[in-house]
Amino acid sequence: MRKTHATALLTFAFFGLGLTGCAPIVAQRGNLVEDSRMAQIQVGQTTREQVQYVLGTPTTTGTVDGSTWYYIGRRTEQTAFLDPEVTAQRILRVRFDAGGTVQEMTEIDGNDAAYVAPVARVTPTVGHDLGFFEQLLGNLSKPARKKKKDDGKSR
Repeated sequence: MRKTHATALLTFAFFGLGLTGCAPIVAQRGNLVEDSRMAQIQVGQTTREQVQYVLGTPTTTGTVDGSTWYYIGRRTEQTAFLDPEVTAQRILRVRFDAGGTVQEMTEIDGNDAAYVAPVARVTPTVGHDLGFFEQLLGNLSKPARKKKKDDGKSR
């Protein structure tokens, strides 16, 4: 009778550990602005400082003059070893006029964003590339260096 209880307990523990691996890992990157915070921004009234107070520091700014702020955020879920899946994404563009007041606030569809493929080049270096075992065993052939005692004399 004790053997069946132990077997059942071990079986439940094994399946419990297996199920914990199925729980999704939720990750949020960037500034995913909520609708309630967006509603606080009024075009033609809200200043640059108020926008930063309500929405936080922008993810990036326009490269030419800095009068355009972008808030970019994404939430993903990943289950076990599968690729992460995007569950929420928002790109918000806030443009300011010369006086620092919000001129335009628009949400950009992430599907319209241009994909930039990363370059998979490697910078060549001069010398011999050491393998794992060469690095590991390379220190064995070198004699140990003894530290010189400082005699306190200056040269």
